[in-house]
Amino acid sequence: MAKDEMNSLSDSEKSSKKKYKVFKIRYFLLFLFVILSMTNAFHWVIYAIVEAITREYYHTTSFWVNSTSTIYMINYIIGIIPATYFLDRYGLRISLIVGASGNALGSIIKCFSIDRSLFWIAMLGQTIIASSQLFILNIPPMLSATWFSADEVTIATAYGVFGNQIGVALGFLIPPLLMPELAPLNTTTNSSLSTFALDGEILADDSKQIEQAFMWLSYPVALITLIILILIYLFFKDKPDVPPSKAQALLKGSKKESYSETLSGLFYNRNFFLLFLSYGLNVGVCYAVSTVLGAIVVQTMGLEYQNDAGFMGSLIIVSGMFGSIICGYILAYTGKFKLVTIITYVAAMFGFIAFAVALKIKSIMMMYLISVILGFFMAGYLPIGFEFAAEVTYPEPEGTSAGLLNASAQIFGIILTYFFGSMIDIIGPFWTNIGFSIILAIGVLLTMLVTNDLRRQNAQRVLKIKSLTDQSSSSRK
Repeated sequence: MAKDEMNSLSDSEKSSKKKYKVFKIRYFLLFLFVILSMTNAFHWVIYAIVEAITREYYHTTSFWVNSTSTIYMINYIIGIIPATYFLDRYGLRISLIVGASGNALGSIIKCFSIDRSLFWIAMLGQTIIASSQLFILNIPPMLSATWFSADEVTIATAYGVFGNQIGVALGFLIPPLLMPELAPLNTTTNSSLSTFALDGEILADDSKQIEQAFMWLSYPVALITLIILILIYLFFKDKPDVPPSKAQALLKGSKKESYSETLSGLFYNRNFFLLFLSYGLNVGVCYAVSTVLGAIVVQTMGLEYQNDAGFMGSLIIVSGMFGSIICGYILAYTGKFKLVTIITYVAAMFGFIAFAVALKIKSIMMMYLISVILGFFMAGYLPIGFEFAAEVTYPEPEGTSAGLLNASAQIFGIILTYFFGSMIDIIGPFWTNIGFSIILAIGVLLTMLVTNDLRRQNAQRVLKIKSLTDQSSSSRK
């Protein structure tokens, strides 16, 4: 009898293993996505971060140089609804092929924009790449839920977000390293870059150096994007043959809603609406401070500290990369979604208060230190926000909820950037940072109103109990 029970349990366990399975290729697929996301994000600021050089080289205006960056946010706000519908309708594989195709096409087009008279081609390529972002930025939570086990989902999402942050960091760091640090020798003449100086020495052909720098920013990236497109086309499957978790198995057998039903379901979900607002405020502040950081530092410390503002911005991004991974691991280990979300939010809020104090006492070293803390907790919030939204909206598609969260971030990012960018001259850097802290305090309050309704985890528990009950019934037979 005991032997029969053991055999019955063994058969049940084998059956359970057949129902849920993870495949080694999931790591390769995540790697492909990280590189795709990295190359897409890299283009975001490569012109704006060297705005003066780009403006002079291409004979254009600051407005158009900055538009190479803002086109990302504008395109996202305009296209997010059709893009999330496309993801919901056609799935991961087709969406990523479209995103990777646009990313490669835009990158290749930019290879033909090196001549000083062809800024419009650079802008065309940048617009296509920015549009491709719509099919890339929302993918991490859906990719992790589709291919990774329940224990790996949060960490996989964190690595998916990591790719975008690496790209932004490289976009901030590489262009200034490739470009000569030019300063006009003759302020009455701006028709030629041949009258610019590097480190006080007159250079005969600065224009040639800048041309080569733009080549290095275009050709290798275009090659990488083309390789990634081919690899995604060859290897990326929409979903595994066997679901990786109980929650995914349950979704596989359920009836799929229409896209309009999904959207209404999300916005009628009180918890998601609160997260929609709180996520937008947090990430919107991050976008805004990245834009006005230079003005904050220069107004406080003087023009000679302009490079320090750039270094602080890089520190925020680099520390944020580690923050997203570490916070992802903490969330995966604890499973305390609301608690971890509030802690990261509050830490970022107090970080801005501390930065305001550093501005008040004019301590550049304190500003550097707090920049690391700000980046760690603000970027650490990104994967947590995605996963918290996926939990409270299950079984709605993760890509749709992530897309709406990103749309909220873009909307608040534009509003807060223009508001604080115009207010900084009126209220000063100290009160600007206090303003950021107040915005984050509102976000903390909104997050505290979210109930801990972890639907995806609850579904996992229900299915686990059902599986154990079935095993017990089978053993008694």
